Amino acid sequence: MRRLRAAGAAVLLMGCVHAAVAEGDSIVEIDRPGQPPLRYLATVPEGKPPSAGALLFVGGDGVLDLAGKGIPRPGNSFLLHARRVFAEHGLAVAAFDPGTGPLSDQDRMSAAHAEEARRVLRDFRQRYKLDRITLIGTSRGTISAALLALRFRGEIDGVVLASTVFASSRTGPGLEGFDFGQIGVPLLFLHHRYDACPVTPPSGAQALSDRYAVIFLEGGQKKGEPCGPFSPHGFLGQESEAVSAISAWMLRQQPSSPGFWRPEMAPR
Repeated sequence: MRRLRAAGAAVLLMGCVHAAVAEGDSIVEIDRPGQPPLRYLATVPEGKPPSAGALLFVGGDGVLDLAGKGIPRPGNSFLLHARRVFAEHGLAVAAFDPGTGPLSDQDRMSAAHAEEARRVLRDFRQRYKLDRITLIGTSRGTISAALLALRFRGEIDGVVLASTVFASSRTGPGLEGFDFGQIGVPLLFLHHRYDACPVTPPSGAQALSDRYAVIFLEGGQKKGEPCGPFSPHGFLGQESEAVSAISAWMLRQQPSSPGFWRPEMAPR
């Protein structure tokens, strides 16, 4: 994988949505009277202001710990690891960091999670003057992206689910039985053909390829814990390719990756 450019200096932005924004990576802080502030990691392109962006939900317990650890360098999730690739495509991204702490499957389905995510979504849109926003989730983050899409009708323009949790497990119900047709905006599934995680089977995306845009990646590195970020499940060795495929879909371009994507399936 090509080396990503060094991230910009960290800048803490507080309060008013009109505060000056540095290029590159920034930790954005949203004040909440009587509650701890919400934080998200924003990565924006250099030069021309972006018109489109994405709100990112990582897997696992969903926590970035921006307050304690600062800007991830580079970050475990492929969405964080290759976040600068979004910027290279002219897209802004905001990585969600839950103020409520670690997220279970049930937490990701809750009204409290939706309230926090909506605050971040609206701040992100206003702060960077974005015309279009896509929700992107990976692994357990797909639960957030799919369920929030139902609550955010009219506020989002697309959804990307990478390594989707199609099956339930001891950690929760995942998206088993979920009706993806309810989402109501353009939807992309991104999977690795050799994802060995039992709750994210590639066959789940294959079965939906006659109704939705589906992209499969191959190659990369086959090692690591099957459901962890350092394996085909997390697009190990193909982080940039995965983000480039998502960016191309968001920008209505034909991804170079193999799969079932068709131009008419791109966001309008």
